[in-house]
Amino acid sequence: MDQERPLAERYAVGRLLGRGGMAQVHLADDLKLHRPVAVKTLRPECAGDPSYRERFLREARSAALLNHPGIVAVYDTGEHTAHGVSVPYIVMEYVEGRTLAELARGEQPPTAEQALRMTAGVLDALAHAHECGIVHRDIKPANVMLGADGTVKVMDFGIARPLGAQGATLTQTAMVVGTAEYLSPEQARGEDVDTRTDLYSTGCLLYELLTGRPPFTGDNPLAVAYAQVRDAPERPSARVPGLPPVCDTVVLTALAKQRDQRYQSAEQMRAAIEEALTRLDGAPATAEATAIAPTAREEQPEQRRRRPSRLLWSAAAGIAALLVAGAAYAASGPSGPAPSQAAGTVTVPDLLGKTVSQARTGAQSVGLRVVRSALGGCPAHAPRRRVCGQLPASGARMARGGTIRVQLSTGTRGRQAAVPPAE
Repeated sequence: MDQERPLAERYAVGRLLGRGGMAQVHLADDLKLHRPVAVKTLRPECAGDPSYRERFLREARSAALLNHPGIVAVYDTGEHTAHGVSVPYIVMEYVEGRTLAELARGEQPPTAEQALRMTAGVLDALAHAHECGIVHRDIKPANVMLGADGTVKVMDFGIARPLGAQGATLTQTAMVVGTAEYLSPEQARGEDVDTRTDLYSTGCLLYELLTGRPPFTGDNPLAVAYAQVRDAPERPSARVPGLPPVCDTVVLTALAKQRDQRYQSAEQMRAAIEEALTRLDGAPATAEATAIAPTAREEQPEQRRRRPSRLLWSAAAGIAALLVAGAAYAASGPSGPAPSQAAGTVTVPDLLGKTVSQARTGAQSVGLRVVRSALGGCPAHAPRRRVCGQLPASGARMARGGTIRVQLSTGTRGRQAAVPPAE
């Protein structure tokens, strides 16, 4: 980029902020409004490829539809000539801070509370995008900034798509679309996506903030994508001893292989995180706040977390000796409790397709109870008055006496209606 002449006679381009496979970002000064901005340009060697240009311009179009403090704003777009090639550019809000990827892998990783709060900020932004009919499809720590003022900012809507759009999700014209470590199983299989795809990726993001690495890694992207489809994730607390059990519950529900076993909306996952934060603070939780099943005892405030290679969490006196095991997904079959699991926890049964009475009986048989949380919002083929969704997902571990919240089908496609809890 020619930094001697203002871009579009308006933007004085300065230092390079970052460079990716298809684009680069410079800090610039808006000479008209006298404010710093970030100018993202497609790299000249990619500018001649129609697929790269379309992805780049899609980012501008998608972000321009969104107006939310948790989403990096797009101010302007256009094209300039570089080395005889017409190169598109996007002028965006400049966020001074660090990406969540830098934070997760830094010398001072975030605490569990900080990780949950940052993820809640991501979910706020996603709730707005989903309400506007946009699925991001590439949520990952590197695509989220934490501003100097603590504000979380989601960016890079380059592969975002409107809800209902058809087409391949893993590869297009030999270009990788999405990042293997954060791909949902449906993306890895090349299926159509919906808002719950972003929630799976957000679960991967939270996992990395809590443990310092994504739930699945491998020698190549294909191996990682295969693991997303096939393998059950290791619970975060198995990687970071002392991590509060509520973190396991939130993460493993978000990472359910089947979409109907995950949180069904960004708002629902955010509510679960708020409940988890309440438990970390040691305050009493309300049954209506979220779908996180209450444990027999409240956890004490967390201690500063370090990765296993550094100082581990200090054990808080009086903390309940309850560990939540990783969810056993239908794709990989149920698994028994790990030897390290504390006594007093049970495996959540599969209640899908059961009547309320059958669900209550099944839950009571393992020392749990059922509460209705919603009516409707299920697939049209789901039998009337049968369970079509549950939280926590089947196979998860939770304290005996905990609550499973279920969603019942109306038998038709209809708006989801809140239903008072029924004991």
